[in-house]
Amino acid sequence: MKKIFRLSYFIILASVLLVTSCTNDAALASDENAATAKTISKTGKAALSSGTKKLLIIGIDGCRGDALMGANTPNVHALLPNSVYSLDALTEAPTWSGNGWSTMLSGVTHLKHGVTDNSFSSPNFGTYPSFLKRLETYNSALKTMSIVHWAPINTYIVDGIDVEKTLTTDLAVKNEAVAALTNDNPDALFLHFDDVDHAGHSYGFSINVSQYKASIETTDGYIGEILTALKNRPNYANEDWLIVVAPDHGGIVTGSTGSHGGSSYEERNIFTIFNNKNFTSTKIEKPVDPTTTITGKFASFNGNSIYASTNNALYNFGTSSFTVECRIKTSGYSSDPSIVSNKNWVSGKNRGFVICANTGGTWKVNIGDTQNRVDISGGTINDGKWHHLTLVVDRTAKLVKTYQDGAFVGQAAIVSSFGSLTSGLPFAVGQDGTLAYGANVNGNITEVRVWNKALSEASILNYTCSSVTSSHPDYVNLIGYWKGDNGSGNSFTDSSSKQVNLTFPNTPTWTTSTASLKCGTGIGVVPKMVDIAYSSLQWFGVPINSGWSLDGRSWLPAGN
Repeated sequence: MKKIFRLSYFIILASVLLVTSCTNDAALASDENAATAKTISKTGKAALSSGTKKLLIIGIDGCRGDALMGANTPNVHALLPNSVYSLDALTEAPTWSGNGWSTMLSGVTHLKHGVTDNSFSSPNFGTYPSFLKRLETYNSALKTMSIVHWAPINTYIVDGIDVEKTLTTDLAVKNEAVAALTNDNPDALFLHFDDVDHAGHSYGFSINVSQYKASIETTDGYIGEILTALKNRPNYANEDWLIVVAPDHGGIVTGSTGSHGGSSYEERNIFTIFNNKNFTSTKIEKPVDPTTTITGKFASFNGNSIYASTNNALYNFGTSSFTVECRIKTSGYSSDPSIVSNKNWVSGKNRGFVICANTGGTWKVNIGDTQNRVDISGGTINDGKWHHLTLVVDRTAKLVKTYQDGAFVGQAAIVSSFGSLTSGLPFAVGQDGTLAYGANVNGNITEVRVWNKALSEASILNYTCSSVTSSHPDYVNLIGYWKGDNGSGNSFTDSSSKQVNLTFPNTPTWTTSTASLKCGTGIGVVPKMVDIAYSSLQWFGVPINSGWSLDGRSWLPAGN
């Protein structure tokens, strides 16, 4: 996915009026007020914050976190002892740079800022401007600067700040940043480096690709010079700098080159580093336990008409919200067989929903109403391990969300005109609603759970690796629960209060299986791209206005 509007283009400045509400969110404002006067010292004790608040954000386009940590990058590594950081953070899909940088700078997803690729055909930065512009509105005395290699950042995303400079090389960006820190007095400085992404596209996004690794190491050298200039500032002792380092997306190797723009975990996985001299080193990790095993006697689904279904109308959801979960263990399949569905999967626009296996060993979800469809792709599942998959259809928020193995995968908007999902077809496990789809899953399907509400993220993650009991906070909304571990017979027993058993038309083979389950514990959530703008605004003590509808949260330690 090569970028357009490369740097030989001249910068085009756009002027957009900032429109915001003046009503503060009381809870957020309270949190902000409680967090303005103190910071956490390296001993973990509260200490009075001192110095003028300053911000430096270093964006490294297309830099994978595993490659950054595996390369010779002493300057980035030197930040970690005083950083809140994560190598398991996530950006939004689709993973185009236009979407990534728009999300980072505005603090909202593409569902609001409107940028899904690099064309910037329908941006909405008038309503959702960059946090730099919000800083200018909050305090026009702040010196805000954006120095970038990729022109569209300053052309489209950044507007209404003091200084915008677009350069033609990463070296020029580094030199301009050093000059700004040495000769100017920026309060908030955003930098963008592009050469790592260039190397990724040309040779592949991998630590094992020498050209990609070398580009990361060169960028780390630039970062070292920038940090030296920062610390050599005459008034540095009286300044309190927050330094943020992050990319816009990851990437994959495709043959002898690389790409991004899709929704795979490798493309969405990013790193985030929040550094300050008073921070204690805190690594935020993906809440998964790869050692958990699932053992039992499970039905073997395959191409010999082995599926289970019911005609109960409970599972035709109309225009209501719902959640469907399941676990699957498979080592292979062909085409895009249904895992759980109530629709005719011959077309994505047909009424109903489907969780299905997908080409490339991955999975996806789809909903349709005959006129519209929504699709979200997930990660790898054909590795012989158990994977927990979740589809959430939230009619109130007008969103479809997906989760895999205790981690958020992605979301997509449901248009206001989206109609009923009632297909009138059976609800099936291992088939679509017609019970005659030509492709079949080979493997085991268990822990199928259906809820007549959109479960919260916490509710999903807390029960990814455990069974559901009456103590579950949403137990009253559980309308189907087929554990699939009864070990024999021709039915799936329903363990919910509805007691709707699913029937196999042909008795399956029940096989004993032991395999690992990558499951989330729900103990914490990884940082996301939208959190950088939110954290930056909090750093300057800006009250977060509920009318801004920001999608992020702060990762700054309590007291900052």
